[in-house]
Amino acid sequence: MKKLNIFLLTFLAAILTINGQTTFVASADSRNQATFESNAPLEDIVGVSNQIEAIAMIDINNLSNSKGKVTVDLSNLKTGIDLRDEHLRSDMWLNTAKFPNAVFMLNKISGTSKLEDGKKANVKLHGTFTVHGVTKEIVANGEITYFKESNQTKNRIAGNLLKVNANFDIKLSDYGIEIPSMVVGKVDENIKVSTNFVGTDSGSTMAGAD
Repeated sequence: MKKLNIFLLTFLAAILTINGQTTFVASADSRNQATFESNAPLEDIVGVSNQIEAIAMIDINNLSNSKGKVTVDLSNLKTGIDLRDEHLRSDMWLNTAKFPNAVFMLNKISGTSKLEDGKKANVKLHGTFTVHGVTKEIVANGEITYFKESNQTKNRIAGNLLKVNANFDIKLSDYGIEIPSMVVGKVDENIKVSTNFVGTDSGSTMAGAD
């Protein structure tokens, strides 16, 4: 299934450079990650997943003409304690057997109009976030950097690159996730979500490939 997903992303990257958009693709890799952070009175928890697949159709000269999708496999979420990870995956929490992924759909970028080679751009990422079968509109804070292919960038990945960092907050109850009484004080209702990844427009090379 993973190979099929990579093939589909590669195929999309090859055909979706339209209307001034360039398609960047990132696949699951240890250097790409999403984090979910809870800071409760009695305990801080940080869950990390490196199972990310992203596709972004970006017009670097007109960022308002941009779309994208980031998918995070929550069944691979790690918090440092195996038993806690099992509880998070259970039907009392994320219910990853039924809802395995968290998905951010990008609908618009605001805050700057275009990208310049090697320069960070602080932006707002407008879209929807889906987890536990519930979808809500959100606006994430983002930092994106475009790199034209060079000898230096090819040491990481072939092709022109797009580096993305994004973060936003969610409330568990908004997504139908209840905190059991046994862990009150150990899990915060408000969760900080962040992600960072590097995508490439090279259809023959996946982001994060060695």
